[in-house]
Amino acid sequence: MTVSNKTMERIMRQDSNLSPYDGFRIGGIDRVLNQIGLNQRRHHIIYKVSSGEFAIPMELTGNVMEMQLIPKEEILEELSKLREEVAVTMKWIHIGAIEVVIKVNFKEGIDSEIHLSIMDRRINNLRDGCLGTMIGNLYAGKLMFDIHPRIAYNLADQDFSRVLTLHQDFKRKDYERRK
Repeated sequence: MTVSNKTMERIMRQDSNLSPYDGFRIGGIDRVLNQIGLNQRRHHIIYKVSSGEFAIPMELTGNVMEMQLIPKEEILEELSKLREEVAVTMKWIHIGAIEVVIKVNFKEGIDSEIHLSIMDRRINNLRDGCLGTMIGNLYAGKLMFDIHPRIAYNLADQDFSRVLTLHQDFKRKDYERRK
């Protein structure tokens, strides 16, 4: 930690009953900073589990599709429910885990290969932007895919709509009769 000369003078003038080892104890540095009035920032951590359901019409199953996983509107709605003094301090969103479940809406037992990937579309290089990928088959009727990216995104990012997208490619093109 870098301390300016003015702050150092303030620290030296402070009457303290700290021992030389207080800074090395668990939580010690926070206690030291609180005692001399330098630790003014308070962190607000809010946990949210979000779920959504998207139905893909059968006529679109032959296409490669891209869906936004976390709409910014949903985050802003959650922030609007918080006290104003807490909401204004929220600058980042941390993504701990993403779970995608694909269920078929047609007869089970039909060979239907599907490719799934979760991408950060702000990154141009596909290899770097890919957070997780899976190739599976909907033969059994249900497919589950989860990743733990452990990444944070700034809410002020202009490209937030491109942050997390799910790409699905249903490989079977001949499933439904086209008109």
